[in-house]
Amino acid sequence: MPHVKSYYAATANQKLSFDQLKSNIKTQVCVIGGGFTGLNTAINLVKKNYEVVLIESEKIGWGASGRNGGQLISGFSFTNHFEKRGLERDINNIWLLGAKSADLVRERIYEFSIDCDLKEGFIDVATNRKHMDELIDRSAEWKQSGYHHNLELVDESQVKKYVNSDAYVGGLIDSGSGHIHPLNLCLGEAKAASGLGVKIYENTHALKISEGASPNVETNKGNIEAEHIVIATNAYIGDLNKKLRRMVMPAASCIIATEPLSNLQAEELMPSDMAVCDQNTILDYYRLSAEKRMLFGGRFNYSGKIPSDDRIKIEIKKRMVSVFPELSEVRVDYAWSGNVAVSLKKIPQLGKIDKNIFYSQGYSGHGVAPTHMAAKVIADAIDGDDE
Repeated sequence: MPHVKSYYAATANQKLSFDQLKSNIKTQVCVIGGGFTGLNTAINLVKKNYEVVLIESEKIGWGASGRNGGQLISGFSFTNHFEKRGLERDINNIWLLGAKSADLVRERIYEFSIDCDLKEGFIDVATNRKHMDELIDRSAEWKQSGYHHNLELVDESQVKKYVNSDAYVGGLIDSGSGHIHPLNLCLGEAKAASGLGVKIYENTHALKISEGASPNVETNKGNIEAEHIVIATNAYIGDLNKKLRRMVMPAASCIIATEPLSNLQAEELMPSDMAVCDQNTILDYYRLSAEKRMLFGGRFNYSGKIPSDDRIKIEIKKRMVSVFPELSEVRVDYAWSGNVAVSLKKIPQLGKIDKNIFYSQGYSGHGVAPTHMAAKVIADAIDGDDE
C-alpha cells in the first residue's frame, strides 16, 4: 500500500523500494515495524555488529512516523501518578532520557546528512492561566533537573512575538526542540540502515510470533527465525499480540496543509518559525513547512476510526481559523490522518513479553524524539545493558 496522500508524501525527496520477503530466513534480530522505533533500533544494532532484518507490512514510514506533525519535542510525557509511585532515582533517569531524546534525532540527521528541513525552536502555548501556571512549574522543574537547553517563559505581552494570535496568554520556549519533515527523516534513516547492512523487507506482514530460545516470526510469504525480536508496530499492531494491543488505544490524529503563505503572512503569523503546541487535552499543534504552508493538526477521536479527507479539511480548518482568523480564506491543499497509540497514563511503554522479545509503543502523539531514545534503550538491552 502506498503512503497516504499527504503533503509529506507529495514532497518526499527520495523514493525507496524494498523487496517483499518470499522465503524462510534466519537472523540474529528481527525488527517488526518500519517507523522511527524500528529503523533506529536496527541502525543501533547493526552498528554493534548484529545481523538485523526489518520487516514492514506496508511501505517504510507508512504509519505515524511518516504522517505526524513533525514536532521534534524533547521529553517523555509524565503524569502525577508516575511521579508519586516511582523512585526518585528512576524518575530522574527516565527524565534524563526524555530530555536528551531530541538530541539523538539531531545526531542521526547530522551523522547521515539527512535532508529533512530541520528547524530549531518550539513554544508550548497556554490558552488560560491554569495552563500557564503548569508551564511555569515545568520550567522550574526542568531547569532544576539540569535541562541542557535554554527555556524561556513569555507572558501575554510577549507571546505574540513568537505566535501572533489572540488565543494565548503566554508560553514556554524550548530551544532544544524544533520541527522536521518526518517522512524525509524516516526515508533518510531507512536508506542509512540499508547502507549499513540492515535487510529491509516491505509489504511483509507479521502474522504470528512463536516464543522460545529461537523465536519465529511467521509472515504472509515466509518465516523468520531469530535470536531476538523487536515489536515496533505501535498503533498498527493489530492481532499480532493481543496483550500489547490492549495496552494502547488507537487515536486518529489529523493534519491539514494550506497553500503556501506569502512571506508577509508567514512572518506576521509565525514570526519565530517555531513548532507550536497548546496544553489542551485535545490539543492543537502546528508549524510552517519549508515552503511556508501552515501545517495544522489535532487529535480527532479516540475510536481509531479515520475520518474522510473532506471532514478533516472542514473540522481542522475551523480549529486553525479559531487561532488565526486571518487564514479563513486560505486554500487547504492537503488533508490526511493516521492513528497514534495512546497509553493509559500517556507514558511510552517499553518492555519484554519474553526474555528475547522486546517492544516499545504508546508514545501518545509525542513520539518523534522519544522513539529514537526508545530505540537506543532496546538496542542496549539486546546487547546486554538493560539498566
